[in-house]
Amino acid sequence: MSTNIPPRSSQGKNSLDSDPLGPEKEQYSLEEMMKALRDKERAKEAQGEVVTRSDGTIARKVKRRRRRSGQASENNPEREKKRLLLKVVIGATLILILFLTVLFLILMQNSKGHRDKLAQQASEWSGAEVEFRGLKRMPFSVSIKDANFQWDQTKFVRNLALNNIEGHVRFLNYLGARPSGLQIGGSKGQLRLAMPSARGDEVDPLDEEDFPFGFDEYYCDSLDVFFGSDAPIGFSEVDAIFSYAGDGGYQLTLNEGIFRADGWEDFPVSKSVMRFKDGRLNLKALSLKHPTKSGVSVASDLKLSGEVLMAPGEESTLEISTDQFPMEILIGKRLARFFSGSVESSSGTVQFTVGNDYFDEIKINLKASAAKVVRLPFLVNLHSLFPNHNLDLLEFHEGISNSSITGTVRARPEGVALENFQFSEKGKVSLSGSLLIANDGRIAGRFEISINRFYLSSQERFKGGPHLIGSDTT
Repeated sequence: MSTNIPPRSSQGKNSLDSDPLGPEKEQYSLEEMMKALRDKERAKEAQGEVVTRSDGTIARKVKRRRRRSGQASENNPEREKKRLLLKVVIGATLILILFLTVLFLILMQNSKGHRDKLAQQASEWSGAEVEFRGLKRMPFSVSIKDANFQWDQTKFVRNLALNNIEGHVRFLNYLGARPSGLQIGGSKGQLRLAMPSARGDEVDPLDEEDFPFGFDEYYCDSLDVFFGSDAPIGFSEVDAIFSYAGDGGYQLTLNEGIFRADGWEDFPVSKSVMRFKDGRLNLKALSLKHPTKSGVSVASDLKLSGEVLMAPGEESTLEISTDQFPMEILIGKRLARFFSGSVESSSGTVQFTVGNDYFDEIKINLKASAAKVVRLPFLVNLHSLFPNHNLDLLEFHEGISNSSITGTVRARPEGVALENFQFSEKGKVSLSGSLLIANDGRIAGRFEISINRFYLSSQERFKGGPHLIGSDTT
């Protein structure tokens, strides 16, 4: 039997030609090598692994590939319904727990025990007897119907009462015992200060963190401040803002309102900035407007500034100055009965003892551009002194201007005086002297009036009169 078997040399040649990695090819690319490896892996997986069964037979173990089903599993309505019900129950439970928690916190924060705790903390911080009425705390707000602070007789501050207090609090601080927020304040308040009747015990100053409230600002829309039992000095209906300064002190800002001082007209407050630190009061500026019936002012403000050591019996001095201010307002009510005009500039001092409800001395040096003098008998009744010469035409109530007008206002507890008051009308008529008005109403003083004799001689109505030599004093 013959078989067509190719020569041995032909078999080797064909096998080498079919093998991409045969020895006849010297260089192969990376893609060719990777393709050859993938082909071998596929061939091996197709042929499978040769294994021997337990009975001795031989078989090939072929790896099966899992088919991914493109069909989604069928939804079970009952199962989805149970899942939805479970979610609803869990959500409702969480909401109920949250509601009960918030309700418990609100009841706790508005309880009498919590209110008494805040009052105790405020008492420890301020050294006063504190009472809060109508405290109401909510997650975003706090309100107090009335707050009263009462100090003993050893303190400068005697009483502070605030009404209708409201504030906006930070929600994150609601869980704490210390209400905190941007600001809190009352619509109406009263603050009374007085001289300590006895020396109290020294206490260590407390930090801002010790105060039961942690607000950035404390305000009162209408605050009345009284100094002393009779309140001869004070503020009325001022807009007050109290805050903590960055240097560790405190700052008090006053806007609008009225400043009262016994013997003067009420001054509308323009603005005031005070700072307290280490027992010292630094009055940056207290600007007062001059009172007008129409409410319109063209004059500048009266300004006070200085530093005060807040200790009983300490003597302090404040600087006072103004430009373009009405004379009758600057010199006080009693002197204003006789003098008025326009002050170009003034400067002086206010001296007082800390704790007293009066000023030791007010001294103001003034320079005026116009002045009027009325009710002085020797000026009003010039015609009685010189009945035949009509000197009553020289009355000063018409006003003197365009001349040098100077004087010094001095106010003390026993009275007020205008000293070294001098002015003249173009060298024709001059007036100089002082006037004192005591608290009991007595008036004393000395004035000299000088009339230029050449002026008298030049007047037709005076040519026939006697020639005056020297000066007369009344």
